[in-house]
Amino acid sequence: MTHWAPPVMFAVALVATGCGGPSGGPSTGPDTDHVRAADYSILFVGNSHTGFHGLPMLVCDMIRVLKPGATAYPYLVSVGHLELTAQDPTCKTELETRPWKFVVLQAQKISVSGKFEYSRREGLDLAKLGKDRGATVIFYPEWGLEGKAGDGERNEKVYREMARDAGVGLAPVATAWDRALAERPALPLYYEDGNHQSRTGAFLTACVLAGRLTGESPAKLAEFPYDGATADERRFLVGVAAKALLEQAP
Repeated sequence: MTHWAPPVMFAVALVATGCGGPSGGPSTGPDTDHVRAADYSILFVGNSHTGFHGLPMLVCDMIRVLKPGATAYPYLVSVGHLELTAQDPTCKTELETRPWKFVVLQAQKISVSGKFEYSRREGLDLAKLGKDRGATVIFYPEWGLEGKAGDGERNEKVYREMARDAGVGLAPVATAWDRALAERPALPLYYEDGNHQSRTGAFLTACVLAGRLTGESPAKLAEFPYDGATADERRFLVGVAAKALLEQAP
């Protein structure tokens, strides 16, 4: 979206104990052996809407619950917007040199007013490259700005069109957020800036992503241990995520 997050151009290793690899902090790059060996080696490409609250690792932890015994290895390449990947070879290099099994793409630049169109070519090129390399590719449409009616729906429409044009999948994150807030407007899904997700919002986002990546209903995550949302909120949010995914299914 055009809500600017600092365009930090670097890669951050996100490998957590219990997620199929050793624990660790920033790294110069992912471990190719782990990428090859993990059942779910996931390359995330996105901005702060993907990086906040350790979202890739949270998705990884949820995958372990949805697929007991499965291993997962997440890695984030942080970009301001997908169009910037044409200027930096990091994403293309990752897709061409390592056998990622899954690729999650976020950070398409979208006009908040709806009056402007921005290049989709870079995101489409990454999606097609990942698909050609044998990965399952999923676009992740972020939620709309807080209080701006129709913003999330507009975001998801753009990503849905991109997914269609690239012949890849979509995780209906924006739809899930809209449904959750329609039923419970007071849910604290947003961070205080009204743009980013809170830890509660990250839980909902991760439920949708983990469900889409595994093909399993996130309803199984009702008892997932997470202190960023109350037990009641978690039960409600997994139900919303499950419905959004079920409605999207062919």
